Amino acid sequence: MSQAMVVVRSLGMEAPLERVWRAVTEAEQLSQWYAPGSPWDIPELRKGACAWFHHSPNEHHPGTEAVTMRATISAVDAPRRFAMRWEFDDGPEGMMTTFLLEEVAGFTYVTMTETGCETEEQTRQTEAGYTMSLANLKALLEGGSLPHT
Repeated sequence: MSQAMVVVRSLGMEAPLERVWRAVTEAEQLSQWYAPGSPWDIPELRKGACAWFHHSPNEHHPGTEAVTMRATISAVDAPRRFAMRWEFDDGPEGMMTTFLLEEVAGFTYVTMTETGCETEEQTRQTEAGYTMSLANLKALLEGGSLPHT
């Protein structure tokens, strides 16, 4: 078995920390920028609660129907850290997505980290996806058009 790989992507946003926190933790807002057209359900924002991501087919995600992915929220340290551990029936174990927020000189930096990628292809896809998602988040928070829909 190969060693798990880590993906880290970060981008500064010209938006207040509390506004960015809501964008990365509220299902309605995640649904707008993370992968537009792929809705989220986060019934309760607390450690141990479940979250669902309904990844819908698009040019970046092939297929003909949505794939629902379940995660358990593993950290809610408002307004700085939000993390989820993904649960797969037949996929990799230990995959975790973490959002870290830091306010510096009028900007809020969002760092997305994915731990547990098992192949170089999976790592490349995650890197590309997180780069697009962060660009969308920046556009959403700064009042621009989403570059990746």
